[in-house]
Amino acid sequence: MTWLVSVLKLLIYSASDLAGINIARHLEVLFPFAPSEIGGIPVKAHGDLFLVEVDSSLVDLDLELKGVEWALCLSRHKSSSGKPCLTAHTPGNPGTAAEHGGRPGAVCISNPCLQSALIRSMHRECVSRGVEMQVTVEATHHGPTDLDYPVTFVEIGSDESSWGDPLLGEIVASAVRLSLGHKMGNRLALGVGGGHYSEKFTKLILDGDFDVGHIVPKYVLSEGFDPGILRKCKERTFGGCRYVLVDWKGTPSKAKVCLRSSLHTLGAELVRI
Repeated sequence: MTWLVSVLKLLIYSASDLAGINIARHLEVLFPFAPSEIGGIPVKAHGDLFLVEVDSSLVDLDLELKGVEWALCLSRHKSSSGKPCLTAHTPGNPGTAAEHGGRPGAVCISNPCLQSALIRSMHRECVSRGVEMQVTVEATHHGPTDLDYPVTFVEIGSDESSWGDPLLGEIVASAVRLSLGHKMGNRLALGVGGGHYSEKFTKLILDGDFDVGHIVPKYVLSEGFDPGILRKCKERTFGGCRYVLVDWKGTPSKAKVCLRSSLHTLGAELVRI
């Protein structure tokens, strides 16, 4: 896939998202943003970095703009456990359902280098501040799915007390600032198998072994997935994708057979983890 030279880097948050507002306010402390506009939309700008507030939910984001290099969505993370955590992931619905925005069987363009840089930076920020906090990459899930530029979510979880916590907002904002200077890696990968919160893929990222974008988890593989989604995830990876990392124990047998039979057409190296 050919990538156009672009100039806009978007930091997007929803006016109805407490965590997004929290992160955005701390970013405004770190960067001397000035009022501006892009495509007729009022924004705050600092160089090629644009802070954008939208009224809609980020899972329904439909911001079509020219010249966007990538977008980073500042968001809340919600889970039934309510456990505090910091996460990053690529949006998309690799399975047959689309309960939270986007289309089924469709995925956004992933940005593995930025996503992995965020995981590493959030982890370092927590360690340096003495904050015990789970930092994890998540599987690809929810909308949007059809934007023509790479989209990454960075999130504070998992309940209202965490979303508005100023320390967590400061940690994520600082990690965003540190991640903006990330370099394009040469070990860009797609993850397959494992749970929604993958310790294995998170460890590979933290160790610097790979930059991971899309992750297709076990629960998607178990529901009779379309093997074509792996090709779609590979093609919709910013910078290309040379490796398919497979959590071998966390991958159903039928999916392993599909992987073996389709790997030669994917044009990527399979790495068991």
